[in-house]
Amino acid sequence: MIDTGALRAEWTKFSSIRATMVLSLAAVVVSALSGWLFGNAAAGEYAAATAQERLDFDPLMEVMRGVFISQLLVSALGVLVASSEYGSGTLHASLAAVGRRGRLMAAKAGITALTALPVSVASVWLMFAIGQSTLAAGGAPSVPPGGPHALAMLLLGPVVLTLLALFGLALGFLLRGTAAAVNVSTAFLLLPTLASSSPGFLRDLMENFWPSTAAFQALYGTSWLPPAAAFGLFVAFVAALLVAAFARFERRDA
Repeated sequence: MIDTGALRAEWTKFSSIRATMVLSLAAVVVSALSGWLFGNAAAGEYAAATAQERLDFDPLMEVMRGVFISQLLVSALGVLVASSEYGSGTLHASLAAVGRRGRLMAAKAGITALTALPVSVASVWLMFAIGQSTLAAGGAPSVPPGGPHALAMLLLGPVVLTLLALFGLALGFLLRGTAAAVNVSTAFLLLPTLASSSPGFLRDLMENFWPSTAAFQALYGTSWLPPAAAFGLFVAFVAALLVAAFARFERRDA
């Protein structure tokens, strides 16, 4: 059970840190802009495509490519919820006020989820709406919100991003520093982009079993794993990282 007083205190801290508010706004703005940019580029490519290339054209995947940028900002948001107090030296005071480390971490996880979810909903929905309208305006095929895999992206895409914010929170507790946690988070989330140039077994690992990639592929309908298994892998990974972060937080001085 999350203590409501601790949750309110965490919201006060979250809203008072300029970087968290800037990151929240940046995630939404970047998502909207990327929807327009990728939609415009895809419409131009479709106009010059061959008949076979037009058959292979995927309107959903084309406009949602920007989600791989948004995930970096949302995960950094989670990092700041944990690491900001290490940097400012206020964690001892927070622990004294709350009384129990588990209660404090639960409150931080709660405020991370409660703030990341609306940011993620706005990011995914704006990216989709702007991208699809840009495709249609450019004469390329588009998909409605209830189209193939589009509904899954709109409903579950924000959940995936919110879990990535909790992933960032766990890294903040594990590494106890903003720069280190953001760097590790960025490297982890961008590493799958190198899959095409990796040796065979590494390519298969990163394309099919990398937790974040598996979840997004399930949304696109391109996952090698069954969708439930792909999401389960991702959820289990984030949960394991949170457990490890809690264990470290319990046993280390603030």
